[in-house]
Amino acid sequence: MKKRYSGLFALILYAVLWVGGLLSSVLWDQVPDNTTWAAPVFLYLASILILIYSGTRPALLLFAVGVYGFVIEVIGSASGFPFGDYEYTKTLGPALFDVPLALASAWIVVTAFTLFLLNVIKLDRRWWFLIGPLLMVTVDLLIEPVAAGPMNAWDWASSGGYYGVPVTNFFGWFLVSIPIFTIYSVVGSNPNRGSLISSSVIVFFIALSAINLLWWPILITLVAIAMLALPHLKKLFAEESADDADSTSLEI
Repeated sequence: MKKRYSGLFALILYAVLWVGGLLSSVLWDQVPDNTTWAAPVFLYLASILILIYSGTRPALLLFAVGVYGFVIEVIGSASGFPFGDYEYTKTLGPALFDVPLALASAWIVVTAFTLFLLNVIKLDRRWWFLIGPLLMVTVDLLIEPVAAGPMNAWDWASSGGYYGVPVTNFFGWFLVSIPIFTIYSVVGSNPNRGSLISSSVIVFFIALSAINLLWWPILITLVAIAMLALPHLKKLFAEESADDADSTSLEI
């Protein structure tokens, strides 16, 4: 019972921060000084809720992804590989080795959302190692302009061609995501109800992008997801139609 109420409290606080984050973006150009804690807590809560609602095995796998992603960020921030030269600001809260701890949460969120999409379209797991990283890059195409722009979560040393983000960043995301989804292609995973939380974070970034008039990242992300998912959805619908036809013929 105590665990249930703790989860409910975390869910309510997450919802308050979700709404409050968007309202503050509408009302103020800059985050008020007394609310700088909100961004990292929002990500912490999102990842905790995902782990709580995902079930034991998926949660352990996602936690491992969070640790892996954080280590990659530490290497990337220190060496410039594989993403490019960048450094984090204080926006995302307390840091370890100059990388905010909230980045582990971010990796959990984005991976859980990608797994949700892969399971929704019922993609053959043999292709997860390729489509999974492509979807991760697609999500990053949405997040990067607003995180490196209005949120000021990190700074790039050199300006790139996509809202100031270098192309190397997206190649890096694809590269480091391959091991994640190669493992998932073998073991499989469905975060269950945790998918609702990860999806709500993506919707949050879509809304935040719209508030800041970043329409192209929204359009690019939605179109890219549709292009990746549509062929598999068409195949799925065709199979369901064939099953229905077979059932009808058997009844006759």
